[in-house]
Amino acid sequence: MPWLFLLPSAAAYVYYTPDALLAELFPAGEHIESWTPDADDKAGIEATLGYKLPKATWDIHVGTDGHYAILDQQLGQHEPIDFGVLLDGQATVVRVEILAYREAYGDGVRSPVFRQQFAGLGPSAPMRPGKDIKIVSGATISTRSISTGVRRAAVVLAAWLRR
Repeated sequence: MPWLFLLPSAAAYVYYTPDALLAELFPAGEHIESWTPDADDKAGIEATLGYKLPKATWDIHVGTDGHYAILDQQLGQHEPIDFGVLLDGQATVVRVEILAYREAYGDGVRSPVFRQQFAGLGPSAPMRPGKDIKIVSGATISTRSISTGVRRAAVVLAAWLRR
């Protein structure tokens, strides 16, 4: 009889639903603007980031208080990490939250100390793990993933604000 090995599936730890996070970030209200960068904007974003954008259209949550949010995903070691970034009118990070974490370990990126490192950083900040952003022990890949995603949110919002 052949052996059947079942690998444990990664459980999703959901810390916020998108609606719950947006309600917390924008208690006075917000609206969504879907934006598909034109060829010039896309080329500029990709040149700044150093890689191709993972999707064509971005939902920009526009708060009545002058803040913006981008909810996105970035691949962790094996599974996507869902996160949200609150930014100001200069595309500077105000707050980072993890919505869902699906890996078996490495969720130290949820710690307030880690997430607060991004506050005040804008689209020109490289946000390099190990240099600009401290790496969370046991979460090197997750640190890299969140750093990549937060920087992408700042760069995308900066391009959207310039349009």
